[in-house]
Amino acid sequence: MNVCGLSILTRKNLVVRQFGSDAWTQFFREMARGHASFRSLITAESSVPLAAFLSFHDELMRRFFKEDDASYMQLGREASRWAVREGPLGELLDGHDFAAVVASLPRFHAAYFKEAATWSEASVTGDGVEFKVHELPAWHPYFEHFIVGYIAEILELYCANPVQALRLGGGGGRQYHYLLHGAPEDALVPGADSVRPKGAAEVPPLSNREFEVLSLVALGRTNEEIGTVLGISKKTAQHHVAHAYRKLGVSGRVGATVWLMERGLLKN
Repeated sequence: MNVCGLSILTRKNLVVRQFGSDAWTQFFREMARGHASFRSLITAESSVPLAAFLSFHDELMRRFFKEDDASYMQLGREASRWAVREGPLGELLDGHDFAAVVASLPRFHAAYFKEAATWSEASVTGDGVEFKVHELPAWHPYFEHFIVGYIAEILELYCANPVQALRLGGGGGRQYHYLLHGAPEDALVPGADSVRPKGAAEVPPLSNREFEVLSLVALGRTNEEIGTVLGISKKTAQHHVAHAYRKLGVSGRVGATVWLMERGLLKN
């Protein structure tokens, strides 16, 4: 797997804007001493070996930014703003309605990787946009938090809402699944303070079946798919889902997912 040279150009733009051209020049020269691939002229079309790129990216984060997940996500947003609004990727969005933009998100993901098995998919749901990435070569915060921040920022170009990212599955492995939504954090779980337990004994008494359907709801399954998995009718699945929502005091899949995540009950 190789990384497109556009990734290097994007970081050059961000570092020069925030820290000046001399800071970038010194940093890049130091990286070139350790990695031969940085001694050639790197353009947007260049191909950088993955190991060299990740070493470059780790040092860049250590020197100029922070190395926590939030900083990776914020840098992804800033990179997206440049690449889409000022850089070479804006043409991927011109004239598209929102559904077409969501359908094009995997193209943004693919634009940064060459000779790679990794791929992604995106779809509009009733709660927002679901974004999934598969077949990563290994886990690295760049592959997850940076990329998710990048995609969230693209969606904000088309939405009035601030777009937030909620992990529905994966993380720390070779795949992950996120919901990108516009709900305020304090509105995700209506009445959360009244249902948040201090221990497992205080969890509202969900039946085994209700917990099963709730876990499948959190994984993005429809009522029809839940019925197929559990061997029940679609109508029965819908009944269990609605009953579980009432018990937890939530109004939809986002709230149910957050409820499960807060208690360590979400199945990946």
